[in-house]
Amino acid sequence: MRAAKGDYDRAIADYDHAIGADAKYADAYSSRGAALLSKGYNDGAITDFNQAIRIDPKQIDAYVNRGLARVHKSDFDQALVDYDKAISLDPKHAGAHNGRGLVWFSKGETERAIAEYDKAIDLDPKQADAYSNRGLAWRRMGHVDRAMADFDQAISIDSKNAHAHYNRGMAWSAKGDDDRAMIDYNQAISLDPKNIDAYKSRGLIWAAKGDNARAIAEYSTVILLHPKYVYGYLGRGILNFYSGELAKAQADFEQAAKLEPDDIYVAIWLDMAKRRNAMAGYLREAASKLDMTKWPAPVVHMLLGEQTPAAVLAAADDLDVTTKTGQVCEANFYTAELYRLQGHDDEALRLYKIAVSNCPRNFDEYRAARLALRELGMLP
Repeated sequence: MRAAKGDYDRAIADYDHAIGADAKYADAYSSRGAALLSKGYNDGAITDFNQAIRIDPKQIDAYVNRGLARVHKSDFDQALVDYDKAISLDPKHAGAHNGRGLVWFSKGETERAIAEYDKAIDLDPKQADAYSNRGLAWRRMGHVDRAMADFDQAISIDSKNAHAHYNRGMAWSAKGDDDRAMIDYNQAISLDPKNIDAYKSRGLIWAAKGDNARAIAEYSTVILLHPKYVYGYLGRGILNFYSGELAKAQADFEQAAKLEPDDIYVAIWLDMAKRRNAMAGYLREAASKLDMTKWPAPVVHMLLGEQTPAAVLAAADDLDVTTKTGQVCEANFYTAELYRLQGHDDEALRLYKIAVSNCPRNFDEYRAARLALRELGMLP
């Protein structure tokens, strides 16, 4: 079949013809929906799955694939309804259990997600996506070696699984082996040249190696592939910010703010860029669009001169250790940036070093602190 060979456009044309010949051909709607889903057309796919199910309410694959389309749209509750229905029709459908695992993972229910992936693998030991997805769940729980084993298994089953290569790359990065991570990111991109996460992660490695130009080029590719991806602009803006390209950094942050005017972190970065450019800040005009009832609102108040750094650090405290670690990291980093704006470079340097030592490695603030130290000549 053409869809199986990746020729989705010709497959869609074939299904169009089949539906034209028989408007009640449920399998054709379901198959066309799957082809549309593979091309990223979630809404069109859902329309076809809806029609397939109207014609044949027992069309299991239509429920499973509609669930995946809804996951892509972050409609997790309705996706769960679809997977539950598919499993009620066929309790041994491995793909439905894998999909339900995706929903639980997306909702933060990691242990429930792992249980679903376990079930999918028990039902179909060749379910490469279930291994890859379970690996992500193990990694979230801090079990990097178990995650790595699952990614290895997924790749042994399907060596052309771009997501599994990308996920394994992330595991290598978590273990501190950026060279092996880069090999997997390169492979993910060769298999899926539109994998923006792999370009972004490759950019992070170049930045860590001190090659900001190549890192910026990776983020520029991300933006070219996905012009409305806010974090492409944010990531490139941060790199430009510490490369002496303040005008470019400000332009990137402004574009990010246009796309998501209520993103408080984007607003903070735009404020800092404008102030470094000797312009009026941005936060005061943006405050009405931001949720000032939760973290990192204290950081905004500090940058506006309404709260002291000590008060921000106190506000970063939390009963949850992981939450506290992240918030303390951000408090230290943004206080360092404030001190630098005020000309207190020694105190800024001290806090950048604390951020590099204590921030979670996947935080923008950790990477930014490293870039700041390199900019100041404190890192090679």
